[in-house]
Amino acid sequence: MLYVFKRKKDQPEGERDNHQSVRTIKTYCIESIDHLERRYEEIKQMCEMFKARAYIHVQKQNHFDVSLSMMVDLAKRIQNGQHNQKGLFDSVVGQIKTQEKRWIIDLDNKDEDEVVRMTKVINVTRPEGDKIECIIPTKNGYHFITKRFDVKMFENVYPHVDIQKKNPTLLYYPNSLN
Repeated sequence: MLYVFKRKKDQPEGERDNHQSVRTIKTYCIESIDHLERRYEEIKQMCEMFKARAYIHVQKQNHFDVSLSMMVDLAKRIQNGQHNQKGLFDSVVGQIKTQEKRWIIDLDNKDEDEVVRMTKVINVTRPEGDKIECIIPTKNGYHFITKRFDVKMFENVYPHVDIQKKNPTLLYYPNSLN
C-alpha cells in the first residue's frame, strides 16, 4: 500500500487550521516494483502539487486475505448498524497480519557514525545474520528497513528509538516542502 499524505505540520501557518493532522490525497495498491516504477512520476507530481509526502508499507499483503477480511469487517459493520463504509479498506490493510515481517527503525538524526553504530547493533542481535534490508534517508534522519530481530537486545542500547512494526516508510519527500 502506498499513500500520498498531506501532513498538517508541513503546511503554512494559515492553512493548518483547515484540515486534520493527516489527510490522505490518494491511495495506491502497488502490485509490483514495475507497477511502482510506472506510477512513480505521477506520485512525485502529486506530492509536489499538494505539498504532500508519499509513504509505502514495507509489509507485502496477500490480496485474498485483504479481500476476505474486508468482507468479514463489512458484514460486522452492517450488523452493528454502521452503513457508512468509508475507510474500510484502509482499516483492513492497517490491521491485517502479514507473512513477511519487516520493521522500520526511525533514527531521528543525520549522524553517519550513528548509522554505522545502529547497523552493528541490529546485526549482532538474534537471530544471526544481516537484518537490514535498506536504509532510507528522511527529512530528519533515516528509516532502517529490517527483518525481525531481538527487540530487547536493541532496546538495551537504544531505549528511546522507535521500532515501527505496522507503519509505512517515507517513499518521497517533495521539493515543494523544502
